[in-house]
Amino acid sequence: MSPVHGSKRASIMKTIKTLVCKCLLSPLYSICALKPVKNNLVVLADGHRFDMPHSVMMVKMHLSEMPDLEVVEYYRDYSFVNPIKGIFAMMSFMPLYARARYVFITDSFIPVSACKKRKETTVIQLWHSSGLMKKIGYDSPQEADTVFEFQYRNYDVFTVSSPMVGDVLSNAMRLPRETFADTGVTLIDYNYREDLIAGFKKEFYSAYPEYEGKKIVLWAPTFRGTPREGYLVGQEEVWRLSQSLPDDYAVIIKTHRNSKMKEYDTEMEYRADMLIHVADVLITDYSSIYFDYLSKKLPIILFCPDLQKYREERGIYIDYESLPGKHVCDYDGLFNAVMEADSWADESYRKRLDDVFKEHMSLCDGRSCEKLFKLIGLSE
Repeated sequence: MSPVHGSKRASIMKTIKTLVCKCLLSPLYSICALKPVKNNLVVLADGHRFDMPHSVMMVKMHLSEMPDLEVVEYYRDYSFVNPIKGIFAMMSFMPLYARARYVFITDSFIPVSACKKRKETTVIQLWHSSGLMKKIGYDSPQEADTVFEFQYRNYDVFTVSSPMVGDVLSNAMRLPRETFADTGVTLIDYNYREDLIAGFKKEFYSAYPEYEGKKIVLWAPTFRGTPREGYLVGQEEVWRLSQSLPDDYAVIIKTHRNSKMKEYDTEMEYRADMLIHVADVLITDYSSIYFDYLSKKLPIILFCPDLQKYREERGIYIDYESLPGKHVCDYDGLFNAVMEADSWADESYRKRLDDVFKEHMSLCDGRSCEKLFKLIGLSE
């Protein structure tokens, strides 16, 4: 799609979203809000997937220990339904939203931003990533034209993995800095639960015994382009790698949900954010999964054949080349990085991982849910 056509489509989509909010969702919310808020109603919602987002997992676990709460889960993927069905799905959320005491979301979510919400409802944006990697919102040349008028409205609390991340996202989303809570992000709490990780590993190897005893290499890239027309770079090289490594290696390919190129994906029910717990080597690019994997202190290969193009079109927040990890751009570099990982992922490398963790993940100590619940009044 040409830049001109892309810009025109973005403008049309923004207009449609604004009209849906003003003419349908907001009036419906106002009608539903005639009833009082239910002080025990907690809603967990997402508009980008049909199953529970990883960011919600630990939140739900903590909520399950509070028997007096009514917890309702609302997961839809509007990108996989036609526009009319998508609008009706959004409308079905408004009665819940109008009466909820707490609403947890993990990404931009049109229904939450569609209206002027009542003050008694607290909206918590858990977000779906940690650290700072690819630019987002108004900071990104690629995304700025697609941000519609109300996109980031109504957030009372936005959790971040470090103070620096809060500073940057405040500008990217044009939200007050005080909205960003220095609690850490809930998705990383899982990484501190050895009991949960052990249980997952047992479950994984029971379901897929062919991976037992092998060195697992996980490729988990982000997408290029737009969410509706996402594509990948490097899939043929990674597929070739999967066919070329010795028998004691196994490659798992898990591409981003926005990528429309799934022909090489490994048929496996688990998402990449869980598979990091069985991976011995991570291959990624500009994905925030890099930061999720840091605490493992295992080899990370940064495979980016399109670095300059991506930097110009999407934008990257950090000095990418300085990130610890093996930087490669072709098949030979990829193969050698995997085979030589034990030598380059040394003590010096792990020390550099610690430094990045302190900068991007300093608030993540395994107690993010606990700190967040105290902040919003869900616990003492």
